[in-house]
Amino acid sequence: MGKVETNLETAAAKAGMDAKTARKYRRLGRVPSELTPGSRWRTRADCFQEVWEEVQSLLEVNAGLEAKTIFEYLQRRYAGRFSAKLSFALTYR
Repeated sequence: MGKVETNLETAAAKAGMDAKTARKYRRLGRVPSELTPGSRWRTRADCFQEVWEEVQSLLEVNAGLEAKTIFEYLQRRYAGRFSAKLSFALTYR
C-alpha cells in the first residue's frame, strides 16, 4: 500500500488482501514484511526427547504403528512418566 488510495477497500483489493487486513496494517503503520512473525517455536520442553530414539527404532521395525499404540507402549514401559494429556504431543511430533 505504498500509494495512498482514496478508498481503503480499493487499495486492499489491489494489494490482494482483505479490507480488515489492510486496516490492521494501516493502524500498525507497517507493511507485512516489517512485522515480526508470531511465536513458531516450542513453548515447553519436549517430553519425548529422552525416549525419541526408542520411538524411532519402533517405527523402523514396524512403520505402520500409530502414535496411540506407541504412546500406550511408552506409558507401560515408563510408568507414571507420561500422562494421558500428552498423547496428542506424540501425534504432532
